[in-house]
Amino acid sequence: MTRNTKSLILQLLILIFLPKTLFGQVNEGLDLTNLSKLNDYIEEQVKAEKLAGAEFLIARNNKIVMHSSRGFSNLETKRKLDKNSIYFIQSMTKPIISVAIMQLYERDLIDFDDEVSKYIPEVASLKVALDWSKGIDSPTEKIKRPITIGQLLSHSSGLSHGLSKNKLDRDIGKLMYGVNYPFFSDYSLHQTVESRANALLSAPLMFQPGTNWYYSAGGDLLAVIIEKVTRQTVSSYLKENIFNPLDMDDTSYNVDREALERVMPVHYTNNKKKIVLSKNQPPRRGTSLYGGTHGLYSTALDYLKFCQMIINGGKLNGERVLKKKTVDLMKINQVGSTYSRENQGFGYGFAIEYDPLLKLEEKAQSLYWGGYFNTRFFIDLKKNIVAIWMTQKLPNSSYEGYHQVLKKNVYNAIIDTE
Repeated sequence: MTRNTKSLILQLLILIFLPKTLFGQVNEGLDLTNLSKLNDYIEEQVKAEKLAGAEFLIARNNKIVMHSSRGFSNLETKRKLDKNSIYFIQSMTKPIISVAIMQLYERDLIDFDDEVSKYIPEVASLKVALDWSKGIDSPTEKIKRPITIGQLLSHSSGLSHGLSKNKLDRDIGKLMYGVNYPFFSDYSLHQTVESRANALLSAPLMFQPGTNWYYSAGGDLLAVIIEKVTRQTVSSYLKENIFNPLDMDDTSYNVDREALERVMPVHYTNNKKKIVLSKNQPPRRGTSLYGGTHGLYSTALDYLKFCQMIINGGKLNGERVLKKKTVDLMKINQVGSTYSRENQGFGYGFAIEYDPLLKLEEKAQSLYWGGYFNTRFFIDLKKNIVAIWMTQKLPNSSYEGYHQVLKKNVYNAIIDTE
């Protein structure tokens, strides 16, 4: 056997038996070749003019496995989308607000069974619509049980978000976000979260509290409760109690002036099925509306820290944000079988995918949610994986869109489930 032959065999053995080296294809039990297919997918979508650009981040066992971006931040200027750009995360604000409420619960300042009218008296006079087709002018009946904080967290209060196509939903959406909602929002319609919450409360409920799951803007009522209980703005409370402890320096309702160039603007698919820059953009600075349903800007790295805190049982880098038993409460399905997807439920702030064959306390497999501009995340509690997808695109593709693309590629990449 020649020296060259021996050298070639040695190199092959290194490649076979050391797959976790820097030049290998496996990191924390995830096949990087499979994960990189997300890059191919983004590039295909950009080329087909279906997407301006997107960023994704995959982490396992508290380590980043892959963090990548492709495409453009701004299609008009052709500015490249860089990793750790800043995004308007829309409803990915809701889990953060939910954690803030869980902190107040830990401090005995509120309870899940508290009637919301204790903090917002107008809630006591709400009624339930009997005919959605008549919109906010529907005949009504009295509520049979009071709305609770727990129902706001689990979207079982009877409130709406104005996203469905029935007339009552459309009317509610216009009250909260303007006549062109849900495709475009009037960001100047309300100046405070209390004003927007009052608009929501001027309409009847969709159904009796506690009887069904229905996606709602109840997060704005939670934000009002935070302000009344703490006597702080939601913005200052989140900064002091969540963002600072977790070093989420790029997460806020108003983007720092020096970071404005990092913001990816919103794009939308026009009537020719091509992606273009939207003229309707959320305000990046100067807002005083610290919403609980949406409103925060963030980055993939910042949101990873938030998710990692959850997967670690409320703690990250020596900073405890929640007790482990409080995080465990967030993972319990609160809505029975009323959540529409099989083997799923909704807890205090997150949608839950669970294993029906396991005991109740072991059921939660993963937590997930997303934002209206097609941002997505999921947290696999059993496999210790966090996956985040960021872009800024309308219309919303909901659960079946980018969430499934992200999920499919991550789970196809798992070769080591320990």
